Amino acid sequence: MIQPINNDKYISQIIIIQKFLRMYLKRKCILIPQSYFQTKAWRKAKTWYKNGKSNECEKYQINLIKKITGTNLKKTYDRINMETYDFTSKSRPMKNSDGYEWTENFDGLLIKGSNKYYFNLKFICSAGGAQTRSLREVYHFIKCQMEYLIKFNNNNTCFINILDGDECFHNMDKFLYLLNKEIYKHIQKYVFIGSLYDFQKKIKLLLL
Repeated sequence: MIQPINNDKYISQIIIIQKFLRMYLKRKCILIPQSYFQTKAWRKAKTWYKNGKSNECEKYQINLIKKITGTNLKKTYDRINMETYDFTSKSRPMKNSDGYEWTENFDGLLIKGSNKYYFNLKFICSAGGAQTRSLREVYHFIKCQMEYLIKFNNNNTCFINILDGDECFHNMDKFLYLLNKEIYKHIQKYVFIGSLYDFQKKIKLLLL
């Protein structure tokens, strides 16, 4: 039997996120499967899935996030420079010679007052070379988020990394290893890494 991730072990990382999202959260639980069950076959059988070329996985996640938080995510072109960790809006970084030094843009932004919550959405199913490369890119993206927080000491920004799909589940240990490095202990409360199932469940637990 699959054992869920121990919520108590990682509860501290979402205290700050929960504090500012409290007014948005709904107490009604939305039915979301654990990422372990989100195989390629599972995804293909869903009515919302087309051919993987229409951002349907991202749309599926955004729709559920809207239901969980009660608000729409704003579109953003904000991204992080992998050398300087500067954080700025760039819609087409590849037009410039330093294009490869910028991360991908975040998939959504939620703003409450002076606080910003950036969402990075991934849905990776089944093992393979392409999936491993994608997960490695996600790892370095999250590392840039944490380095940004250290360098600029920005406690008004939170990063929420939603990693769905069975391949994300099987490689979650790598991301938790990164999150729990000693150098990042003091800023890990500003970074969430987990599936949409985890995101909903951990925040809900704090409201009970």
